[in-house]
Amino acid sequence: TVLGFNRRALHENIIKATEDFSSDYCIGSGGYRSVYKAALATGQMYDFCSHPKHYFLVYKLVERGSLRMMLSNNEQSKELDWKKRLNVVKGLANALYYMHHGHLQPIVHRDISSNNVLLDLDYEAHVFDFGPTR
Repeated sequence: TVLGFNRRALHENIIKATEDFSSDYCIGSGGYRSVYKAALATGQMYDFCSHPKHYFLVYKLVERGSLRMMLSNNEQSKELDWKKRLNVVKGLANALYYMHHGHLQPIVHRDISSNNVLLDLDYEAHVFDFGPTR
């Protein structure tokens, strides 16, 4: 338990919510691992878990999918007017600033691309797919 946060409980909740990472909950594959969708009874907890059997990152669901998917779809790309595109750029800049300056030790992503930028319902950008390794 760190600062009142119990990673073992998070791990158990995720195993239960995904029925031990059943393919029924798999919604795609990232660059390194499969991506699962499940609702946690504990509410909003975003973190990472390291366990002898599983190692994973926990993200909130970002509804619009990747920037690449949106830009490659003619109908969806028309929704990205200049105001929304500026919002995407600002969100990405904020994420990069946070990764580089928001910690004692900077976080290096090494693969910022339209594939690894997710858009939420407000067209705010979220960086993901950090490619965790052991």
